[in-house]
Amino acid sequence: MIKSNISIEKCASQIWDVIIIGAGPAGGLAAVLLARKKLRVLLVDRQAFPRPKVCGCCLNGNAIATLKETGLHHLITENQAIALNEMCLGSKKINHTFPLQRQMVLSRECLDSSLIQEAMQEGAFFLATTLAELGQLTSSSREVFLKQGELQSLSTAKIVVAADGLGGRLLVRKNITTHLVSNNTRIGAGVTLLDPPDFYKNGTLFMTSGNGGYVGLVRLEDGRLDLAAAFDPKAIKKHGGMGPLAKSLLQEMNWPLPLNLEFAPWRGTPALTGHIEQVATERLFVIGDAAGYIEPFTGEGMAWAFTGANFVAPLIAKGVGCWEPELAKQWISKYKAHITNRQGVCKAAAFLLRWPLLVKLALMGLKAFPFLSKPVVAMLDKPNKAATSI
Repeated sequence: MIKSNISIEKCASQIWDVIIIGAGPAGGLAAVLLARKKLRVLLVDRQAFPRPKVCGCCLNGNAIATLKETGLHHLITENQAIALNEMCLGSKKINHTFPLQRQMVLSRECLDSSLIQEAMQEGAFFLATTLAELGQLTSSSREVFLKQGELQSLSTAKIVVAADGLGGRLLVRKNITTHLVSNNTRIGAGVTLLDPPDFYKNGTLFMTSGNGGYVGLVRLEDGRLDLAAAFDPKAIKKHGGMGPLAKSLLQEMNWPLPLNLEFAPWRGTPALTGHIEQVATERLFVIGDAAGYIEPFTGEGMAWAFTGANFVAPLIAKGVGCWEPELAKQWISKYKAHITNRQGVCKAAAFLLRWPLLVKLALMGLKAFPFLSKPVVAMLDKPNKAATSI
């Protein structure tokens, strides 16, 4: 368990340079980068850590490149992340295995906790199991209400960062912006299981698509099997739950069923595909899944989170020194250029995966012409241009 290194009472006794709400990949990396700049950083999350998370746990080449650029590649090696060498994609009893480049898998329990610990080592303060809500905007700061059980406090920061995840609605609750959800979007679902069948070997990402959604399976560094899926809500209801739907999809491929798959404690997420209309405003930046998300494919979600944190950090540092409205406009522009524009590949993949027959035809094409997979994998792995270091 990662212990908070500050009490909620002490949080109110000072003016923070930055308060980051949400300690996932985006918030954690932002806290590290800003603490290195010797800013007074408070990282807040409603959960205790380590904690399970609905996630495919894949780090693609783009995500790994950002960790290297920010001097955090050791988090991958120290936690014994597993290299992903290939992906087995299946649908309707047809599958094709193609090579992956520069991809790894690491559990979110390890990744998120390591980022928090790194941030604290750099001088950031961490407050767990605490709810946060936006308060008033003043000429020089933003207020944040903190609630931990029966305890409450009002903290102040020169800049606030909303990194509160897929279900985060900090700005919506304050009527700062609107959250837009795509039509017929799927929801995320996930679980980790012990003692998986040997079929699901280390270094291979398995994914199958069928009627009602798709599910990915990969072994984690500790031997558990991570399952992450995108399901149609109607299909979940039809099958009587997330576990039974996952079972049906695996049975379509004749892949072995992990023990307790059907009755395991599956977790769900809000709608996977959506975004907010405004990712920045005065003394406030939004990063990670809280800004917007597309149905995932192979690690793009965490890559977007790391990219956002890396690109927004220099703007936050400038804003702490002297706030200018232009900083918000710059983040909106950078977000569109380096994240929104890259989400097109996942939009295309999500569309394809909704039509199992198209997936089957695509797999037949890949079997006949294996080289066709290389451009897609290369595009997913391609690093963003380096952000200005702070």
